[in-house]
Amino acid sequence: MKTSITSRNRRFWIQCVSISLLLLLWQLLSLSLPEIIFASPLETLRAIADIVLSGEFSAQLLISGSRMLAALSLGAGFGIICGVVAGVIPTLYEAIRPALSLLMGIPPIILVVLAMVWFGTGSAVPLFVVALLIFPGMYLNTADGMRSIDRGLLEMSQIYRVPFLRMFAYIIIPGLAVPIFTGFTLAVGSAVRITIMAELLGSDKGIGYSLALARVNMDTAKVFAWTAVSIILIIVIEHMILRPLRQYIMRWNAVE
Repeated sequence: MKTSITSRNRRFWIQCVSISLLLLLWQLLSLSLPEIIFASPLETLRAIADIVLSGEFSAQLLISGSRMLAALSLGAGFGIICGVVAGVIPTLYEAIRPALSLLMGIPPIILVVLAMVWFGTGSAVPLFVVALLIFPGMYLNTADGMRSIDRGLLEMSQIYRVPFLRMFAYIIIPGLAVPIFTGFTLAVGSAVRITIMAELLGSDKGIGYSLALARVNMDTAKVFAWTAVSIILIIVIEHMILRPLRQYIMRWNAVE
């Protein structure tokens, strides 16, 4: 126990030193470059305070967050459903792979441009792009997880006429929990980044739009502020939501 606490303390102080060195490097670069090119940590902090106190942060976060959740639900939902079906039907699994490889090979920026041509500017662009790019990972994880479930257990449950809901709860869900959550963890991080990128290029609201507006206005401190906000959001989601949920899923799967 004492060794574990010592190890955690050591990691904590190493991370603190690393962050301090990064901040120091940031400050030194800001002193050696013009303000219009590179904002200092203090200027960035002031810009963050301004967007928070003005209400801009909460308004744009609500818009971007709702878009991200909607696109994540669409992409993950369709990915899981299609993955379960393809995991059961091998022919369908192989038939979808070429189209999936093609989709995964398209750079996100191209999809954003196409979405702007098809939908104009607005919520449809980030919704379409994020959902489409999240789908492959969720589909593959679910399909591979479904294919890895012991077929003997499924056949035995059919022989003994186990009710479908019971089989689903005790065989299929435990077999899919870890692969689905692994795909979902990657999807959430990607969803934040892709949503902001899509808003940056093809939307009239949201965090990405505010970032683009700050760039047009040559407000470098605000550009840095929104960039810092985006990074903080990803870190908060990872450490306060995904990591505890991952630990719970892993414990639950081990028990099952």
